[in-house]
Amino acid sequence: MSDNSLGKAIDAAANVIHAEAEALARLGEVVRSEAFIIATKILLRCEGTIYIIGLGKSGLVGQKIAATLTSTGAPAAYIHAGDALHGDLGAIRQRDAAILISKSGQTREILEVVPFLKNNNNPTIAITNQPQSPLAAKADVTLPMMVESEGCPLNLAPMTSSTAAMAIGDALAGALIVARDFKPENFARFHPAGRLGFLLTAKVGDLLAPGLNPVSRENVTLRQAVVALVDSRLGGLSIVDENGRLTGVLTDGDLKRIIVDKAQRLDEEVRHFMTRNPVFARPDDSAAAAMEIMENRQTQISILPVVDGHGKPMGILRLHDIIRSAL
Repeated sequence: MSDNSLGKAIDAAANVIHAEAEALARLGEVVRSEAFIIATKILLRCEGTIYIIGLGKSGLVGQKIAATLTSTGAPAAYIHAGDALHGDLGAIRQRDAAILISKSGQTREILEVVPFLKNNNNPTIAITNQPQSPLAAKADVTLPMMVESEGCPLNLAPMTSSTAAMAIGDALAGALIVARDFKPENFARFHPAGRLGFLLTAKVGDLLAPGLNPVSRENVTLRQAVVALVDSRLGGLSIVDENGRLTGVLTDGDLKRIIVDKAQRLDEEVRHFMTRNPVFARPDDSAAAAMEIMENRQTQISILPVVDGHGKPMGILRLHDIIRSAL
C-alpha cells in the first residue's frame, strides 16, 4: 500500500468517527423529547420482559441492549425477527413490551411481527432512522436514530446507525436505572463473578489480614511507633487515644518525611507526627467503596485503617490486599 493510499484510508477512518460523533450529538435532542419520556414510561410500566426484536446488524445491537437492560434490573431478551415469525413469538406474554429496531423502518420481518404485538396488547417502541416509515406509523412511540451518513466509504455498511441504536438503548437503560433507584448493591447481585462483582460484594472486614492489627498509643515515642510500624509490615500504624479509639495514622510515607526533616526528634511522642483524623473504612464497607476512599482524593493513599462501631481499629487495609484478592 502506498503512502497516498494509506493516507486516504486513515481519512476514511476519521470520517467514520466524525459521522458517528455527529449522530450521537444529535441524539441529545431525542433523549430530551416527549417520545423518549413516553418510551421510558412504557418500560417502567412493563411488568414482564422487554423483548428487543431485530435482524442482521440491528439484531446484534438488540442483543447488546437486552444484555444491558437485564444487567441493570430490567429483565430483557432478544428475539431474531425471523425466528419470531417461526414460533418465538410464543414467548411474548401480554405483560411484556417490545423494542423494534430497523434503520429503514421497512424491514419485512419486523413489520410482520407488529400485528401479533398489537393483538397481544404489547406496547411497542420503534428505533429507526425513518420517522415517517411504516414501522414508525405502527409503533406506539418512535425514537429516531438521527443518522445523516453511515460514515462507511461506500455508505452501505451500517456503522453510524448501529452506533446510534446502541446509544439509544444505553440511554433507555440509564433512564431506568435512575427511575427505579437501582443501586450498586443491586448491580452487584447480577454481576457476582469477575473483578467487578468482587469489588462490589467483598467486604472490607473479610480482606483484613488475620491477626494483624498494628496499634500504638498517642503517648508512645516516635521511635517506639517506628519499631511497631516496621514490625507490622503493613505500611501503616493506627494511633489511638487512652480509650483505644482511632485518632491518627502513621504510614511509611510519614516516616520518610520525618527522616528527612525531623530525625533528631525520634524521642518525642508520636502524636506530634501522625496524620490526625485520618480517613478510614468500616468492616461492612465494600471493597469498591474502600478503593474509592483511597483513590478519590487529591493525594492518593494505599492503606486505610478499618474501625469498628466504637471507632476502635480492627486492622489496616492495603490497596494491595484488594487487588490481590480480586485477581
